[in-house]
Amino acid sequence: MKILHKIIIWLAYASPVLFLPFFFLTVGERVEYGKNMGTLSIVLFIITLIPSMIRRFGLSKEFSLLIKFTLPVRRQFGILMFMTAFTHYLAMKVIPVLQFKLPPSLPAYQAFGLAAIILTLPLFLTSNNCATRKLKSNWKKLHRLTYIIGWLIFGHVLLISLRAGEGISIQAIAIGIVMVLEIASLIKARVSKVS
Repeated sequence: MKILHKIIIWLAYASPVLFLPFFFLTVGERVEYGKNMGTLSIVLFIITLIPSMIRRFGLSKEFSLLIKFTLPVRRQFGILMFMTAFTHYLAMKVIPVLQFKLPPSLPAYQAFGLAAIILTLPLFLTSNNCATRKLKSNWKKLHRLTYIIGWLIFGHVLLISLRAGEGISIQAIAIGIVMVLEIASLIKARVSKVS
């Protein structure tokens, strides 16, 4: 387990290498790479939510191995999530606008994605020991933005799939289910505190 944690920590610190392929990819390859980075960022985002959700549902014993794997490196998963999402944004929006001198536009699906990235930035910047020490209890309050970010990601992915006329994508279904479970776990935790 410790070796896996070290690998994840190393990947988080090495994550800027995600930008390197932009120098070597064709336009089509860059778009595919960007899509893959977007999907990976959703997976990483979901991983960051899982430990707390499991605890609030009272399933820590049943999923103890999963919690032992994810919890110690949750911040690193968050860093990787931001870097993959930002790579996705660069590949799908920024580079094409600059490369093809496209006029600026912000359709609804892109507005949802951009808002999610903007709100994720302070979480990325505070995902270190120094920030947790300085912010103290405010750190947890700040990181509650994940609930809003999750719904923004859901809106982004849902609008993309509807725009493409493909029906609701698997990514939209996955993040939608996770966000509903997240709300359910928060409600359960509140009810448990009251009783």
